[in-house]
Amino acid sequence: MTNDPAEHSARAGRSRRPSGATRSPRTPGPPNAAEKILASAVELFRERGPAAVSLREIARHAGVNYGLIHHYYGTKEGVLAAVFRMSAERGERVLDDVADSATALAILAHDPRAFARMLAFAVLESDSSQVFESETPGIRKLRELIEHEWTQSAAGTLPPPSTRTAFDPRVIAATSVLTVLGWSLLSSYLVPASGLAERDPDDLHAEVLEVLQCLIRATAPGRTQTP
Repeated sequence: MTNDPAEHSARAGRSRRPSGATRSPRTPGPPNAAEKILASAVELFRERGPAAVSLREIARHAGVNYGLIHHYYGTKEGVLAAVFRMSAERGERVLDDVADSATALAILAHDPRAFARMLAFAVLESDSSQVFESETPGIRKLRELIEHEWTQSAAGTLPPPSTRTAFDPRVIAATSVLTVLGWSLLSSYLVPASGLAERDPDDLHAEVLEVLQCLIRATAPGRTQTP
């Protein structure tokens, strides 16, 4: 139980709202309050991870009334969903002019720690069905690049990749284990984000294992192509 007047006010407002009604657009708040809340959430989540950040801290950091978070976003899941939507939109803009999958992956791999911390919290500590909604533009762009390169490969116009001549089997083993564990842990994000919601889960898992077998064989000594 809390004695915070702002929280009592927010609760009272919710109790008077009819079931199923949308939040009233007339709720007063400072200009750009929703944007300030989201910007503060992103900054605090990046610094400490969502598990260590409360909604009240986000409100203080944003300089807004605590009840406005409930008005605009509802719960921490709602805040996380908005953060991931914003991240997806930024990812789409960043990858908009990228011409190949190697460049796209290099961009996605840049400083992923903060995103990974938010993702882990969303999967392990929240109702992920309220956070992950649909295919993300960044993953869709990567899929389109892959499909284009497959078409080039079939036509014989795709140049060989610029790769090392020999791979460390320890790296291949670690990547394989990472993929298996990551798919198991993060499927609630990966399936909707990749537009795979209609696929059978068992068949998806089997295909992931088959992809790893292709990876292992393609990186075998003597199989690596050089320009």
